[in-house]
Amino acid sequence: MNHIDLSRCVVDWLLKIDQWDRAVSIDIEGDLATLDEPTKFLLSLSIARRINGRIEIKNFVLNEETSTDEVRTFRELGTEFQEIKPLVLIGFNIRLFDLLVLGLKLRQLDNLFKQERKYEPWYWALRDAIGGSYILDMMDPIRFEIARHDKTNPKFVQLEAAIAHPRFRHLTFRNTKNIVSSRMSAHQGHTKWNVIYDLWKNDRKLFEQYIEGDVHDTLLIAEDIFCSKSAT
Repeated sequence: MNHIDLSRCVVDWLLKIDQWDRAVSIDIEGDLATLDEPTKFLLSLSIARRINGRIEIKNFVLNEETSTDEVRTFRELGTEFQEIKPLVLIGFNIRLFDLLVLGLKLRQLDNLFKQERKYEPWYWALRDAIGGSYILDMMDPIRFEIARHDKTNPKFVQLEAAIAHPRFRHLTFRNTKNIVSSRMSAHQGHTKWNVIYDLWKNDRKLFEQYIEGDVHDTLLIAEDIFCSKSAT
């Protein structure tokens, strides 16, 4: 058995007990530098899950660059997790970025509650979800699936390239990655983070379209690779 086989067993078990709605696609938008500077603010937290045949998406977006408002976004996500009680968290490269950053942010929240001497229920729900859920990182399953389709050796594949690949052309993607990539091409020298931050600052509607596409499309690919048709 390899890690993909293990993931398949976990997904099969969730489907068997009719709990696929507790598999949550999650994505954060934050500067890579947050790994070294945890005080940098996350612009958003987004989740998607399938409920009764449709994909439900929720965004928790920073309104102003303050610690108080960032805590508000985590409170809203944690409150949502109190209801969902996630068993699986799905993401693209989630292990090497999202989870690491979320762990740092949880430590900040822990320090905050220690000072106040009161831990809120939403904090424990957030901590349980991040620390206890099975992590389904789609980066490797995607590259192996594409390699199998193309009859080539597996290699790293960006999510945007995976969405455009013939292996997944039958899926109805939001396909919003180009919102950022097209702006990067049009403005040489702009980093991905520069573009995302500018969208958050100046075009909130387009920013939310972008972040919704990430969690929606990652969930669709996860279902296509791991779920039977009865799951969708």
